[in-house]
Parts: sequence; C-alpha cells; structure tokens
Amino acid sequence: MARERNNGPSRHAMNNSPLKRGQGDAELLTPGQSRKDDPSAIPRTAALAAQTEVVHGLSDELHQHSGTDTVEHQAVGIVMALGRLPACQARTVLTEVSQRTNITPLRIACLLTAWTSCGELNLGIRIALEDAIRTQRTAARPTGPAADY
Repeated sequence: MARERNNGPSRHAMNNSPLKRGQGDAELLTPGQSRKDDPSAIPRTAALAAQTEVVHGLSDELHQHSGTDTVEHQAVGIVMALGRLPACQARTVLTEVSQRTNITPLRIACLLTAWTSCGELNLGIRIALEDAIRTQRTAARPTGPAADY
C-alpha cells in the first residue's frame, strides 16, 4: 500500500495561480488587474526613481573624487620618500611646485606618479621639486640649540 505524500499545492493548482514564476510574495492580482492602475504604486515608483537618481549621482561623484585623491596621496608619498619629509610638508612641497610651475596640483601629482614608473620628469618640474624639498628641509630644522626636556 503506497502512501501519497502531500508536498504543497498540486501542479494543477500552481498552473492556475495568478502569480507567475519568480513573483514570490507579491500581491495577488485578479485577472485583468495590473499594478499600473493602482494609484498607490505611482508615488512609490516616483520616490524609488528619485532615490535611485540620488544614489547614482553620489556614486558618480564618489568615483570622480576617489581617483584624484588616490593620485594625490601617492604623490605625497613619493615626495615624503624623496625628501624624507612628513606628510604635511610633502603636501606643501606639491603646492609650491604647482605654484612655481603654474601647473595644477592634480597634474603635478599625475606627473610624479608617472615619473616613478617611466623615469622621465620635465626639467622645470624637477628643479622646482628639488628647490621646494630643500626649502621644506631647512624650514623643518631648528635654528637654535636643541632643548632637552
């Protein structure tokens, strides 16, 4: 005597369901009814579209800034290694080089990071970099006798 197992609705009952595969816990709609006719769906859809637009805008802005920050941080690290300077003075060096050469700080940072891989740096930028590092090194040294506390 074979027992019949009951594992939920029969195949026939599932095929007649108003739900289609993948809808899961969606509301049951009567035949001929759609969500686009439901007035409560319109504000929810508009709000979702507005939120999506805001998220995409923030995402784009983040991607734009993350690349520039990375290059500038790498350039600060390069100047720190070259001049054996702390980060704040390395940033000052980058600013001074930018002002002396009339090139934006971001472009200076890009040129410095490219210089580490290709070995070529414009002579004017190299001279400005050496001068700025020398200026920061002398500014960092105390001129008077060392104080022991």
